[in-house]
Amino acid sequence: MHFVEIFRLVLVTSAVACTQSAPAVEHGDPVPSGPSPDAAVQGDAVVATWEGGSIRLSELRDQIKAELITLEVDYLTQRYQAEQQALEGLLLEQLFEVEATERGLADGQALFDAEVTGKVALPTDAEIESFYQVMKRKLRNQPLDEVRDVVASELMGRAIRERYDVFVGELKEKWKVDLDLPFPDMPRLDVNGDDDPFMGPADAPITIVQFAEFQCPYCALAMDTVDQLMATYENKIRMVFRDFPLSFHDRALPAAVAANCAGAQGKYWEMHELLMANQRALTDSDLESYAGQVGLNLSQWETCLVDPAQAQEVEADLEDGLSVGVSATPTFFVNGIQVSGAVPLEQFAAIIEQELEAQ
Repeated sequence: MHFVEIFRLVLVTSAVACTQSAPAVEHGDPVPSGPSPDAAVQGDAVVATWEGGSIRLSELRDQIKAELITLEVDYLTQRYQAEQQALEGLLLEQLFEVEATERGLADGQALFDAEVTGKVALPTDAEIESFYQVMKRKLRNQPLDEVRDVVASELMGRAIRERYDVFVGELKEKWKVDLDLPFPDMPRLDVNGDDDPFMGPADAPITIVQFAEFQCPYCALAMDTVDQLMATYENKIRMVFRDFPLSFHDRALPAAVAANCAGAQGKYWEMHELLMANQRALTDSDLESYAGQVGLNLSQWETCLVDPAQAQEVEADLEDGLSVGVSATPTFFVNGIQVSGAVPLEQFAAIIEQELEAQ
């Protein structure tokens, strides 16, 4: 396999994993082909008239300002990711050629053959048999003798990609690679953190407001990234959690109230962690069990649950989210810049680094 094909395969695999991290119903709509021309280009044209009245383009766009910003952010993010992938591809093709020349090899393919495929051993029978047990269901329980070549090929492909990643890292270190693709200037929204629970310093230079809920699996998946962000940018992020219960998740609202009532006793994040870790067990009895586990005064907690103000607080979060264009969970706003879905740490880091540099 050509080394460029291997690189493209790695990119495709990465892109699929990212797409799967949040489907359309919980992550947003397909990305448009580009942002709409702004009013400065078209002028503040009249777009509708009737006897005695009219509607201007500026009025229309004011009405859907949040939705338009969301579309623009999606487009700019997708464009940046495409540029990143293209830059990585161009860089690696040239690095392989430069390294091959230095070693006296014919070309980059010869280097790939020597350093990647040439250093990957064929899988042993024991490895094939072990991996077959993992793949057995996907192979519809076909006998090993009938699918041995398929299993061996999959093992070999994984080993080649792993060795390729290692070698690429070695090349980048040797040739002192520095990537400095400018991050696009994103539109911002004024997103209110309200008085909702937060982690990190109140005066941190970066405020991330997260709209999420406790039955969304991608919200739970995003928690790993949130933890990494808080550790990587220690004391530089205030992470605010705001409730956005989706209508088709019947236990999202009760879970949100349960967490907020735990917060009334200073145990919000302990309850938050339990709820995210047990999204398929959110019945009333489950919630009571978690309240006991985090050490709440159950009598006070139960009184809090039936207080109408608690459900109203969750509904206020939902309304605030809708007002800034949130339509899926999880949705984050990094200093007002929207990031949708359970995206990798790198996507947050690109925005955060730019924000920190600008201060």
